[in-house]
Amino acid sequence: MNDKGISLVETLLTLVILLTVFISLIPLSYQMLSTLNSEKLELHASEVGYQAAKIVLNATIFSGSETIEGVKYDWNYDGTQICIQYINLDEVREKCINPGE
Repeated sequence: MNDKGISLVETLLTLVILLTVFISLIPLSYQMLSTLNSEKLELHASEVGYQAAKIVLNATIFSGSETIEGVKYDWNYDGTQICIQYINLDEVREKCINPGE
């Protein structure tokens, strides 16, 4: 037994425990970043919908687009609701907002 310091077995055990903790955190952090990015894009779509609602109420423009942080948001008013289309993770997403609500 080595009374002067940490043994090789204790060092290896510590490294294995630390690696296990960090390896288990990598997928969790990736999922959190993906969720955060998706929610940020949906928030931007809501902001575009709000701006579009103001434009529809004050002008006779019923469609348009806006780019926020490199993402293009296309909006269209069909008489009852404003729908915003944008691309998230190579997939077209749509968020529809009823301006009367």
